[in-house]
Amino acid sequence: MRERVKNRFRDLKIFYKVLLACLSMTILISLVSGGITYFIASKIVLNKTIEQTQETIHQLVDNYDAFMELMNYRVNTIAFNETVQEELREEEDEETKSLQTESYYSRARRVNRLLVQMFYSIQMEDIEIYGEGNRVYFCSANDTDKPFLENEDKLIESARNEKGGIVYYNDLEESGCIQVVKQIKDNLTMTPLGVLRIGVRTSALERIQKDINFGSEGKVLLLDQNNEIILGDHIELSKQAEELFTDWYGNFQYEENNETYQIVYAISEDTGWKTVGIFPREVITNSTSPVQLATIASVTTGIILSIILSILMSRMMSNPIRKTVGALKDVSKGDFSVRLEDARKDEYGELNQEFNHTIEQMENLLDEISESRLLNKEMEFKALQAQINPHFLYNALDTVSWMARAKGEEDISDLVTAVSKLLRISISNKEEMFTIEKELLYVKDYLYIQKTRYKNRFEVQYTIDNRILSHKVPKLTLQPIVENAIVHSVEMSSKKTMLHISGYMEGEDIYLEIEDTGIGMEKETLDHLLKPSKEKVNLKTTHTGLGLYAVDQRLKYLFGDDYGITATSVLGEGTTIKVRIKGEA
Repeated sequence: MRERVKNRFRDLKIFYKVLLACLSMTILISLVSGGITYFIASKIVLNKTIEQTQETIHQLVDNYDAFMELMNYRVNTIAFNETVQEELREEEDEETKSLQTESYYSRARRVNRLLVQMFYSIQMEDIEIYGEGNRVYFCSANDTDKPFLENEDKLIESARNEKGGIVYYNDLEESGCIQVVKQIKDNLTMTPLGVLRIGVRTSALERIQKDINFGSEGKVLLLDQNNEIILGDHIELSKQAEELFTDWYGNFQYEENNETYQIVYAISEDTGWKTVGIFPREVITNSTSPVQLATIASVTTGIILSIILSILMSRMMSNPIRKTVGALKDVSKGDFSVRLEDARKDEYGELNQEFNHTIEQMENLLDEISESRLLNKEMEFKALQAQINPHFLYNALDTVSWMARAKGEEDISDLVTAVSKLLRISISNKEEMFTIEKELLYVKDYLYIQKTRYKNRFEVQYTIDNRILSHKVPKLTLQPIVENAIVHSVEMSSKKTMLHISGYMEGEDIYLEIEDTGIGMEKETLDHLLKPSKEKVNLKTTHTGLGLYAVDQRLKYLFGDDYGITATSVLGEGTTIKVRIKGEA
């Protein structure tokens, strides 16, 4: 399966490969960056929410403390009041008590008026003073009679144990109030005189937090110093308060009933009460919805832009390749005039330059091949002309040779025999390569005929290294060169000409030189012999001059461009033609 996917991807067009690569990379980057952004934003929102909640909780703690400070002020005002002190200090009999109770200005009446003055029905349920002599002073907005409290003894005992300190007693189950109690002591002797109790309404505490908003599902929990609930619903959190609320303030996550909550709390240093803010984590999730939508929008926009940019980039990278493929198709159909834009400076520009250079080389090579074929055609045509009824010519020449020999004309017989050999070799198609030794024999037959024709107008010298005799060269390599020397030197010169034919080795290469002492040639004539042009050149001979060029092209075709013919000529001194042939390994 993996190999199949790999092969399918390999066979995709460059456009789709680049497109898939760019899209994969940009989409991955967009998703990762979007996820990181959302995570960081959610973290910031969470921290900000917790920070704001902590500020709110601390403000609630300050408000609760301020409220209870007011209650403490009222308690202390009553407890240290001189009238209350005197009233509780004196032991009165029943008759004196009755008279003072009925008198408007009696201490008992003044104590009661003080309680009424300190009483505030919105905040308090009642105020009560327990004297040591079982005297009771009571003030309430609901009933004139003192209510029955089951925990009264515990309240009085807790105040006495505190020895003058203010005690906050959670009495919600019995009276529905928070009881604030304090032992009243003599200001001078510090002897106990009684106990003061104020019943604080929880509605007053609820009013403090009424403007606090933790969302539709958020809530506030108020625990006393014993982790009993003062305000809020009973939840399992309160049972674990001892383990959870270990610092003066903090926050943590809490799970209950498969729901996750964020808890933020603070503990009052004055009352020891714990103010706890509770809100579901969904509140934070909902608050991050705009961030989530913005992240999705930005990621989507980024993906769309990446798709557009990836398509553009894929086209930019694949279009030059598509043009190159189209150009190659045109070349395969034979159109070598096609060229690619090579002005670019990037790798495509370099590729196009190499493509254009290669096509130019191919075009030149094809021209050379075509020209070589034309030369071969011309030579074949000439060979065909020379092969008109060859057997008839062979038989005729043999007959002439025997007739001359029968009459004692040995020179004529040798000449005819040489012509017959020369003709037989030139029109034979059996061998394309001759050894240098055989090629020299062919040249000697040719020169024998020419010496017979030109009598004593030239002489021939041979300097041949025996090591090269067994090496092979294309048939008729030396004969056209020797013929060129005869035509351009012997024919044109009025004096006797020397021909020097030499052969030697340099390294692995073989060199054959034909040097004459004729009249030499002009550069224009020599260039035309080596590379004929279509323009007519004023040559002082009827010879076509194709022989040297044909030999040079054949050698280059067989051995490479480093091989072939080179020529030098000096007017009035002669011409030297050098043939370089690749030796056999």
